[in-house]
Amino acid sequence: MLMLAACSSGGAAQASPSPSLAVASPSPSPSPSPSPQPLQRAEPSLPVPVEETAAAAAGGKLYVMGGFNAAGQSLASVYVFDGTAWASGPRLPLGLDHPSAATLDDHVYIAGGHSNGADSARLFRLDGDHWTALASMHNPRGGHALIGLSGKLYAIGGNTSRGNVAPVESFDPTANTWTVVASLPQPRNHVMGFVGGGGACVAGGRSPTTARVDCFDPFSNAWSSVVNLPVATSGGGAIGFENGDVILLGGQDANETRIVSEFVYATAQSWSKAGTMLSPRHGFQLAMFGGRAWACGGGSAPGLHPVATCTSLGDPASLNG
Repeated sequence: MLMLAACSSGGAAQASPSPSLAVASPSPSPSPSPSPQPLQRAEPSLPVPVEETAAAAAGGKLYVMGGFNAAGQSLASVYVFDGTAWASGPRLPLGLDHPSAATLDDHVYIAGGHSNGADSARLFRLDGDHWTALASMHNPRGGHALIGLSGKLYAIGGNTSRGNVAPVESFDPTANTWTVVASLPQPRNHVMGFVGGGGACVAGGRSPTTARVDCFDPFSNAWSSVVNLPVATSGGGAIGFENGDVILLGGQDANETRIVSEFVYATAQSWSKAGTMLSPRHGFQLAMFGGRAWACGGGSAPGLHPVATCTSLGDPASLNG
């Protein structure tokens, strides 16, 4: 896992000078806690092994959606964690692997993915006990990032059976419309998406595997390149904490023969190691739940090796990990 302290971003085909990652103001010191939180923690496992899933949290619950099973089938299953136990949730309208999910206005959205070999552009919102179909993206894609920012969703990166997808699309939930707003400077798939410094950012990715980090600022409509990851990786997870810190973890190396198990964090323009993943994996999406970043499911080795494992991580900077 890698942890960034914040990123500037933007969205035309121009690049701005590399911004400082340390742009967030320090959070007030929390009240002393009788039981300090560990940096990493094992959590209750999913009911079944899955990988290449989507994950998001809303309404006090964590959702893990779609993915592959051990037979390589695209899944419509949804698993819901209420803080105590996992249960089955409303099934997706179609089986999906490599989708991406995001939370916007305390609603879970899931977009794109591949459905047993077919590329999907569909977008769904979870409304209580059912999924509502919304406007489809202009471009089908899987292995992308779906990022909720300033009242909109941003779909960045990904691929189809024909190759990588360059257009970046923005979804307006009020108008129920998608708009192409930019083009990813280096199109790639299996990216790790997060909000950093007020922008929608993607890190790593493949074709070829890269250590690059790009951030799109929807207000200036310009891209910024942030300091590269210490190692090229694809298919890991990324997410931001409330104080502006961002963690990235897992994935596969450039040869797609090894799981990237180390995680580090960055302040300003430097990176520091924070340890090794409790359960090294790829093919999962991080979701913030209970103030911690949850990684559920994924593959324990390159290729199709799904697991039911769930772990969570706190902010290494806040925990002095």
